[in-house]
Amino acid sequence: MFEIEIRDQGNILLRGRLDASEAENAIGVLRGLPGPITADCSELEYISSAGIGVLVETHKRLLDAGQALKLRNLNPRVKNVFTYAGLHKFLLIE
Repeated sequence: MFEIEIRDQGNILLRGRLDASEAENAIGVLRGLPGPITADCSELEYISSAGIGVLVETHKRLLDAGQALKLRNLNPRVKNVFTYAGLHKFLLIE
């Protein structure tokens, strides 16, 4: 199960498992949000390659609009996925 909690001023909380079964719904929600977006990932338990694709697409959309996607509070296992994929080089990860 995965959910996106929309907070205030471009802040969101990602909760659960962002995998292929949740990717379409996640991209639908994220496409509707203007930037910049700061995503609290403290409750993101797992991310698959499909989930990474959702976040990369969101990053590119916001970058093209002169905005940013920032990921915060990643647990070590999720952070390692981004590091191993080399995504930490262009995504804003705190």
